[in-house]
Order: sequence, then C-alpha cells, then structure tokens
Amino acid sequence: MKKLFLILLLAVIFIGEGNSQSKVNFILENPRLSGGFWQFDLKATIPAGQFWRPGACNIRINFTTVPAGILTVKADNPMINANPNISNANGYNAMTTTSFLSGTVLSVNILTFNTSGFYRFNPGTYLLGTVRWTPSGPFTNSAMTFRVPPTASPTLITDSTIFLVSGTSFGTTNPLVTGSNTISSEIPTEFKLYENYPNPFNPSTSIQYDIPANSFVKLVVYDITGKEVTTLVNETMPAGKYEAVWNGKEFASGVYFARIEAGSYKHIIKMLMVK
Repeated sequence: MKKLFLILLLAVIFIGEGNSQSKVNFILENPRLSGGFWQFDLKATIPAGQFWRPGACNIRINFTTVPAGILTVKADNPMINANPNISNANGYNAMTTTSFLSGTVLSVNILTFNTSGFYRFNPGTYLLGTVRWTPSGPFTNSAMTFRVPPTASPTLITDSTIFLVSGTSFGTTNPLVTGSNTISSEIPTEFKLYENYPNPFNPSTSIQYDIPANSFVKLVVYDITGKEVTTLVNETMPAGKYEAVWNGKEFASGVYFARIEAGSYKHIIKMLMVK
C-alpha cells in the first residue's frame, strides 16, 4: 500500500513539473496613433509542445514618454479587440484595461471566478487585445515595458498576488522605443476601407479604415454565402484612422467579406483565409 501511494505521489509531482515547464511569451507590437489614441497590440506566443490556461490575472505595462506625462491610460471595458476565448466566453468575464499605480502603469485584466477548467491555448501566437493611451500633446518617443515581479515569484507577471497561470512560467518581449513622429496623426479627408493585411491570412488579419467626421460605424464580416460571421465595430466614432483585427481561427478556410457602413459610405473588401 505504501509503495502504491509513493508511485501515485511521484506521478503527481512529475505531472506538476511538466505543467510548470509550460511557457507563454507576452509581446507588445504594432504601435500606432489611431482615432486619437496611442495603441499597441498585446499578444501571447505559446511555443511548440506547450499550452497556456489563463486564470484570473493582471498583465501590467509600465510606460514613459519624452517629454514625460504625455500619455494617460484609456480604460476600456471591454478591452478593445479582446480575445473572444477569454472575454465574455468560456466562464470568463469581459477583459478590461485599467490604470494602476497612480496612472503610471496600464493593467490588462483577465477576469474569471473559475478555479479550474480554464480555456486552453495551444502552440501559436494569439492577439489578447489592444491597449490604448490618450496623448495630451506631441511626444518624441514612448517606452513600454512589462512590469515583471521579483524572481522569487516566477509564476507572476504582476506585483499582485494573483497567479497568471497556476504552475506556468512566462517571458516578455518589450517593444523598441517608438517615435510618434513616424506615424501620421492627420484627420482623414474621406471615408475609406482599405484592403486587409495580410491577405491571404491565417488566422488573423488587420482591417484599416478612415473616418473623416464623427459617424456611426458598422464593420461586419460575412462568409461566402452572405451569412454574418461577426461584427467588429458597431458604434459612433470620432474622426480618425482606425484598425480592427479579425481572428478567424474558429472558422474554416475560404473567402470572406468585410463590409463597412459609415455615414452614407458603404464598401466591401474580399478576404481569403488559408489554413
């Protein structure tokens, strides 16, 4: 009996160690000034042979600018372009972004009351959502860095006491210091829906569009039969240059269409997903 108990105990230890080797790398990329907001896309890459089951947690980002104090966290509830698997689905509440530490840190919040059965991300790169700041004036550069805790808490990506993933380690890739003067902040003069990029794509693609005046905007994706697949935008928006990201990983390869309605402007683009 003691021998059987020892075997079971060792099995539990080895399983726990296997899970602890899982690793997710957090990335900030695609900096842009769009719609009056300074934005980055937050992504997570899971390497081959690993997986990620996110529990309730906070992913926090320090930010500075030259000159200082130009950016203010744009708190979004729900988070813009929030991953559909861990925001309002699979037992998760809507993901949010909030200000933290007297406005010097942006916090991405994954919210769930689950204690098990978390959604599983298999190997690959996933968009978690878009983080945004409101600039109060021009700045020559911005520096964004993940707020990594002391090495004594290797399973956390925040200085809070909430586990990112039980028994999961992580890595981070901070973006290079980025100058805002390289990105156009001009108000567009006409409505325009651009061709998506990349195209063909697998499974995510970016759809950019221009709004020259305050307008109600609806951007919808349809399949080849004309059936509505998802609504990416459905709100009144101020003038500016915008970008929406569609992740089609839950859909089959094939031809899809993105259709925009903004004011009296209507336009359709053809998109090809190849898996």
